[in-house]
Amino acid sequence: MTSRLPFIAALLCLAACASPPRPAPPALQPLGLIELSFSAGGISSAHLLPLGPQDLTDQPRGLQLRPLSIAVFNTGTRNVDGVRYISATYRVRNADADGTASPTPRSNLTLIPVSAGDTLAGTPYRAVTTFAGGSVAPAVVRSVLPGHGLRFDPLRAQPVLNPGGEDFQVFTETEIAPGSLRSGSGGSLSYADLGVQTVFPYGYVVRNVAGGRTLSASPAADQFDGQVTLSVRVPLQADDAGQTPTEGTRRDPWAFRVVLLAVQDSATRVTQSPDEQTDNALVTQRAAAESATQVTVLPGSSYAGPVPARCVNQVRTAGLAGDPGATYLIKGVCP
Repeated sequence: MTSRLPFIAALLCLAACASPPRPAPPALQPLGLIELSFSAGGISSAHLLPLGPQDLTDQPRGLQLRPLSIAVFNTGTRNVDGVRYISATYRVRNADADGTASPTPRSNLTLIPVSAGDTLAGTPYRAVTTFAGGSVAPAVVRSVLPGHGLRFDPLRAQPVLNPGGEDFQVFTETEIAPGSLRSGSGGSLSYADLGVQTVFPYGYVVRNVAGGRTLSASPAADQFDGQVTLSVRVPLQADDAGQTPTEGTRRDPWAFRVVLLAVQDSATRVTQSPDEQTDNALVTQRAAAESATQVTVLPGSSYAGPVPARCVNQVRTAGLAGDPGATYLIKGVCP
């Protein structure tokens, strides 16, 4: 009997001393494809698109959005460094696109741009047109870049973060790769399942206007607890005698139709955009306010706050992953 005690003790040690299971990596659960339309003159629509060829019966069908506001301003000088900034803000209800309320609360709802169907030049845009309704050149469509909602500060004479509009979120290519997105039952989903050519590694996170990121279950018919701001920038087009029309103002992008995949993110995280890298207090405060467990930073950041950070070295905005001709918001080296 005594001789068996060391053996039993060893077994008990193996059970007690084993490493605890690693937590599951953050997962993105698709809720449906949505097309949003907005222009420098106002917001026009939001509607559901077919999710894909596979009948994903365990998937909710989109997200209910209602246009709220538009903000537009230009900086710099045309023909030199001019840029147009457009921010479109939507109210969000915790419901399918047809208005059917979700019976459960949902958190970290995020709108992720995708290339699907007839989107242009490997981008998430189905149409980008001028004020007169003319088509914008593919190269210009690919120059549209995302970010946080910004406003123009006349005292600094430059764009600054618009409080409450810091909804831009960056993911890694692995997090949005085929098979990484999960259905409601936990099964992996391919791009074919979703009906897309590619998913881009960034998006815009819905926030509760009362605070936090959770939208309550079973909202009333007109109860839009959430809000999200999509913000883009595009260079002002230069005057050019070799193009038609020659005036850059007549070739500037004015109206946009963008395709997005609504998802629920299992992780609460915030992203520091290039626009706020000179003041780490901004993302530090935002992470604390959202009770974030992770801060995503980009090359050039010096963030060293209390919430753990991960650096993502590139953010693809057009083209396929790994495509030498892909376009990026940023592509650099992380420390």
